[in-house]
Amino acid sequence: MRLRGLASLTVASALAIGLLAAVPATAEPVSTAVAPRPIVSGWFGWWASDTSIQQMVADGDGVVGEVAMFWWSFQGKDNPLCVFDNGDYDKDGSWGDCLTATTTPWTTPKFDRQRKVLQSAGIKINASITDLGSATAGELSDYLATGKRRTAYAQKITDYAVKAGVDGIDLDWENFAFNDGSDTWEATKPRWVAFIKVLGAKLHAQGLTLWATVPGGVPPFSGSGAPNPGTGYWVYAWDEITPHIDRLNIMAYDYHWDTPGAIGPNDWATLVVKSAVAQVGEQYADRVWIGAPQYGRNWPVRTGSGYVVDKDCPSGWSPVDTPVRTVVTPTSAREIAAREKTAPVWDPVAGEWTFQYWLATDGKVGKVKTSCKVKREVWFADARSALARASIVPEERIGGIAIWDFGTVQADFYPRLADYGREIAPAPTTVTVKAPKFAVYGRTTRITVETGSRVGAASGATATLYWQPMTDGLTRAKIESITLDKDGTGTFAVPADRSGRWTVSVDGSWSRKPGESPAVATKVRFAVAATASTTSPKVKTVVTLGATVAPATSGVKVTLQRRSADGTWASLKVLTSDAAGAVSAAVRPTLVKDVSYRFVAAALGYYALGTSKVITLSVQR
Repeated sequence: MRLRGLASLTVASALAIGLLAAVPATAEPVSTAVAPRPIVSGWFGWWASDTSIQQMVADGDGVVGEVAMFWWSFQGKDNPLCVFDNGDYDKDGSWGDCLTATTTPWTTPKFDRQRKVLQSAGIKINASITDLGSATAGELSDYLATGKRRTAYAQKITDYAVKAGVDGIDLDWENFAFNDGSDTWEATKPRWVAFIKVLGAKLHAQGLTLWATVPGGVPPFSGSGAPNPGTGYWVYAWDEITPHIDRLNIMAYDYHWDTPGAIGPNDWATLVVKSAVAQVGEQYADRVWIGAPQYGRNWPVRTGSGYVVDKDCPSGWSPVDTPVRTVVTPTSAREIAAREKTAPVWDPVAGEWTFQYWLATDGKVGKVKTSCKVKREVWFADARSALARASIVPEERIGGIAIWDFGTVQADFYPRLADYGREIAPAPTTVTVKAPKFAVYGRTTRITVETGSRVGAASGATATLYWQPMTDGLTRAKIESITLDKDGTGTFAVPADRSGRWTVSVDGSWSRKPGESPAVATKVRFAVAATASTTSPKVKTVVTLGATVAPATSGVKVTLQRRSADGTWASLKVLTSDAAGAVSAAVRPTLVKDVSYRFVAAALGYYALGTSKVITLSVQR
């Protein structure tokens, strides 16, 4: 089993530090058309049933994006990557042992079948490598001691992952923390970090992912308020490995082990997450996934002098067999409560259910057999607990929750988590762009952008302006990026170059999806500069009028026009620009008065019709 014990230490009251974990609630349900944020991950054991796989596929509704399954185990230096026998394929009557007599040591028919079902539903699957059990204590650290062996092991894992068809690897190596002894950590830590770097590089080169599953320790912070490295299990070097992995799964359960109490109290889990984010950095916060139990424990209640028994139990009574702690599932815990006619009570701080009952237990007083009732206390987590744990996700903007294990979830688990995943799903971002219909070549064009979403405007987001020629099929070009203001608005100021379409893309955030505007067209007019040899000519004197088209373009039809008495413009002659974009024409005013002229460049290629400023000649006697 991977359920490991922690000392039963007390976490500061969540009420005192304002970390009370509440069950997420919303005023209005989000439409089921909204895809949930995939905030649920976790593990299947090698013993996972096809039924539990099908339950996830049928009811997950997109809230589960990736899972892991106990696939291989470290069995010592002579068998460092052994596939679990999940179907008694060697016919030895044992399940879950190391399957050595196989031609496909990377997989089994059952693993293959279940993998294909998950992947066909769009759920990625990582193969977990475990090292559970004291039998191999210290051996894995020794195995990773040399660079040559680390490289060879990383290559073998990568090869097996490719052959098995999985999407990545999960390292669930717990002996470092629980069986090797902390006096080995100085030697183990650099070996672990070096191996993570090598394996991560090899897996990523194959398009595969790497997860590290680590214990959630106590306390998450030191007395000075600084984050406690690895929340106590510093051998795992969270800050050093996170840049090289895709996910840091923190096993935030088994908080209480020897004495009754919450399995994974939410106030503690919240502190673990805060500590983890402080250690790995906010840029890697989305790689942090916090464990969420879907099981419980049933303890006999003890006092300093023995077990708590009912008032009718005679003095000196002792049990024949020592009452033991047992594991319960959400279903079996409720069955016990129903049998004992008691109702589980919700603990809002822990985010779990609890109840007590009395169990008749065989015992004796001296040599006389006597049965007494021993008090027992049950704590367990279910779908409501997972929802309470999931409230940490948006608060700390981490990746999600990691369930142990999917084989014990109840029927309401996936629908309830999917509904919550919809509530915190990234909201679509609307991007609206305004640009002038026409602009003059070379002049500054202002393109404004506004944003919105159901969670507010894209305040502080990066907006990028793109331009694409009017002709369909041509590649668009990136122009520039700006940072939007507090209202999610901004303005681009760029020179008008050619007619085309503007689009603006806006980066997403944890709470918003990226967005892009519809295309908005701007036609760029030719810039036409007009000149005159003189603006105060004598009557009947020849005046040379000239114009230059920008950008300099040959073959542009440029019309010289004169303003009529009624204010309309009359065309005098059509000219053709030379290679410099220039034209010229001679006029000879015959009356003493003001005469106005202009040049009009016809549209050509990427440029629309352009008109010069008016030139007015004041004709003298």
